[in-house]
Amino acid sequence: MLAPIFYAPPQNRTEDIIVLPASEGRHAKNVMRLTRGAPVIVVDGLGTAYRGELTSGPRSKQVTIRVHTESRHFGEPLIRLTLAAGLSAGYKFDEIIEKGTELGVTRFVPLITAKSRIKLDDPKRISSRLKRWEKVALAAIKQCRRSYLPNISPPARLTDFLAQIEPGNLNLIFHPDQSASPFSELQTGSGFQRAYILVGPESGFSEDEYRLALGVGFQPTRLGPRILRTETAGPVACALLMNALGELR
Repeated sequence: MLAPIFYAPPQNRTEDIIVLPASEGRHAKNVMRLTRGAPVIVVDGLGTAYRGELTSGPRSKQVTIRVHTESRHFGEPLIRLTLAAGLSAGYKFDEIIEKGTELGVTRFVPLITAKSRIKLDDPKRISSRLKRWEKVALAAIKQCRRSYLPNISPPARLTDFLAQIEPGNLNLIFHPDQSASPFSELQTGSGFQRAYILVGPESGFSEDEYRLALGVGFQPTRLGPRILRTETAGPVACALLMNALGELR
């Protein structure tokens, strides 16, 4: 039986003792009903996992873990993958973050594009969205047994995102146009340290946006004859790339 995973930020560790955040502690005691001595794993969101045992009793206000061993890059892929996906109406980006985190994405960039049909110009609204997305990602890393909490950037315009792209990475834009190569024909290789996947919103990218992405080095590729929803296309693209790089074997 696999040891359950909990999250605690680095500052919650003092020498060989980790204090779980209140919400994590309640889950350990009241939901999982763990008792003193139960084996657990605690991840810090920065790539480190600590194996240990629960040391606090059932009446303790705090749930504490005694660390036995620690390991870096626990559950993490070798490549650092950024998924930049167009924002759509509703809460579809929640699904993109959940599934993308499970597949190994290390950074998410919600994009405002010409066809996004959404406006996020209220700082309070943006902050609220980011907090919710971070909670989704946190739940996902525990479920899929990762140790790194993905970075979630504030919503950005496509032009601003493309201006940050550096050469030498694996950059893919998924586009249904028949001129784009099928993913199965791409030479993804295994020597890349970083990869960027670019997926449009519900209505796709405009022609100007598509050409702009190609101009900064993105390779056009497609997922076949069927048009996928944006919340499906992003995770499917990540799964295909991770499999091609040997991360799903």
